[in-house]
Amino acid sequence: MKLYLAGPEVFLDDAREIGRRKVALCARHGFTGLFPLDGEIALDAAGGVSAEIFAANLGMMRTADAVLANLTPFRGISADPGTAFEVGFAFALGKPVAAYSNQPGELKHRARATIGAAPEGPDSLMADGLHVEDFGHFDNLMLAEALNAFRLPVIQAATPASDPFRDLSLFEEALVRLAEAHAGGRLATPRSSSRPEPAATARGEETFHG
Repeated sequence: MKLYLAGPEVFLDDAREIGRRKVALCARHGFTGLFPLDGEIALDAAGGVSAEIFAANLGMMRTADAVLANLTPFRGISADPGTAFEVGFAFALGKPVAAYSNQPGELKHRARATIGAAPEGPDSLMADGLHVEDFGHFDNLMLAEALNAFRLPVIQAATPASDPFRDLSLFEEALVRLAEAHAGGRLATPRSSSRPEPAATARGEETFHG
């Protein structure tokens, strides 16, 4: 079974080494890991090399059977936008998506800690004049519901990892959960890629703590 390994690790100086470690862990648990090695190529602002990377990553995702994404907040309070796009693309293809985050807590908590609450108004209103979602999710509801649709909610750390983009303990835990789901025949697609089961009936926003 091929797993596309989505995540912002491609921006690390040692991206290739992290990729090798991830692929080796995949093999240990019976998977073939597909790691996008963007770190090997300098992005071209004019779009040439960038377009090639985009096409190559989409090609890998199309050949994969499932996606395992690192949704640890990246340069802000939410997941890497490129990884979020890949989760959505995989969902649209009907491919099971699993994820982990080396940062605990809910999106609303990170928003309050980073932006601050508005002096007046509901709890969801931040100091920048914008509301934050208050659904109990680890990140934006579109990511949370995509995972819930496949009954593979995010595996979230109980405490922040000291090196969140190199710590692979939850990555390996996610592999174990995926292997169990695969062996039990539970990696099915939702009833419809455009109308997944609601979270309340699929599994709910259950969060596994590492």
